[in-house]
Amino acid sequence: MVIVQFSILFRNLLTAGKAHKMFIGTCLLVAVALTPPHAHSAGNTVDLKVPDLELTNQDGESNHLVTDIIGDKIAAITFTYTSCTTICPILDGIFKSVQTRVGDAMGREIFLITISIDPGNDIPPRLKARAEKLGARPGWNFLTGQRESVNRVLKGFEVYTPDIANHPPAVIIVDGRRGIWSRLSGFPSPALIEKALQEHLVARQVSAR
Repeated sequence: MVIVQFSILFRNLLTAGKAHKMFIGTCLLVAVALTPPHAHSAGNTVDLKVPDLELTNQDGESNHLVTDIIGDKIAAITFTYTSCTTICPILDGIFKSVQTRVGDAMGREIFLITISIDPGNDIPPRLKARAEKLGARPGWNFLTGQRESVNRVLKGFEVYTPDIANHPPAVIIVDGRRGIWSRLSGFPSPALIEKALQEHLVARQVSAR
């Protein structure tokens, strides 16, 4: 039932007029908040071929995505753009809640990555402003780059679309040390994302014994 409701809300959001987008977006936020962790799968493991290209964060620092920014970290990754008024604020809000839920692990054991799908407009100062608005703490990177590089990265994550206004919502969970990727489609709850991240932490502890 929950999955059907998300599907209907998301389809209506993409086709609604401006007067209805805010209302539907609010409904989605409420649905996400009320969705218990067990209402979704913990995510499907996927075999992604993400190119290790150079991207730039909100502070103007450039590094290679896979080897440097992800490295051996456990991270949740999503895809938004700053001028979006529909699904992106919802995804940003979800990550903001995840940041709160993980507490002291943020920036030490768990990291968040938001990749702009509109790199032509989302230059580092705009990403910096978005990060500040969301109260992003150290460990939450907002990334942009050359359009060709960003598009190749999005294709590697299998989330690329030529029409950014209708981009599909998704969260990718990665354990860079073990090279494991999983996908949470739609609008996973903050509790579900935290659960997936914590599962990777536990798996690391078990494998280290």
